[in-house]
Amino acid sequence: MDKILRAAGLENHRAQQVRIHDETVIVVRPAGDAQQLLRSARAALPDHNPVLAFESDAVLDPDFHHDSSPSDLIAWARTADVDAELGRLHSFSHPEQELLGTGDEGYYLDGYDVTGYGDPELLVILPRPAPWTAFAYLNPYGRWGTPGDLLLAAARRWHERYGAAPTTIGLANGFTVPQPPTELADAERLALEHVAIAGLTARTTVRAYARALRELNQWCLYNRP
Repeated sequence: MDKILRAAGLENHRAQQVRIHDETVIVVRPAGDAQQLLRSARAALPDHNPVLAFESDAVLDPDFHHDSSPSDLIAWARTADVDAELGRLHSFSHPEQELLGTGDEGYYLDGYDVTGYGDPELLVILPRPAPWTAFAYLNPYGRWGTPGDLLLAAARRWHERYGAAPTTIGLANGFTVPQPPTELADAERLALEHVAIAGLTARTTVRAYARALRELNQWCLYNRP
């Protein structure tokens, strides 16, 4: 642990090791600008996956962990049929017309910045470098309806299609997105996926949110109990 902390310039921060099933993660309590610490840790640790966590319980309390181990979940997510899994969500398979809208309702691009939800409590250094695997360790919605393994599988597909990489995990989940969707039909499908998984994400109708997605290089999936 000490070697990793020194490499990331985090040796002066409070840190501990935490077991998540059969794997160990490094948990750091950030002091100062957490987003800057995250950027520095990512640049220094290419063989790991640093992410921020809004709620410490999601990492420290085993009651908030997945029932299955990270390795089992990752193996499942690599071949999971994401469309079939989403189809089990009523909000995805039977969306309300009022929720879908026409696309002309408008949107506010600055409303999709995860930093607006406050300061993360932890910086978590995960042992697998693939960004989407973060959701095999951290389960933000598992206690409130959306299966955590579905979010993991969806994040894998979003990473393959758009380069989406989670940065902050909690009731608000932040992603960087280097390759946003360009086609409107693709963006509308993606918008429906986001809203089915995290119902308070769009801040407008699904079709209007889809138009925002073509302009955004960051996402913020948000839900709450």
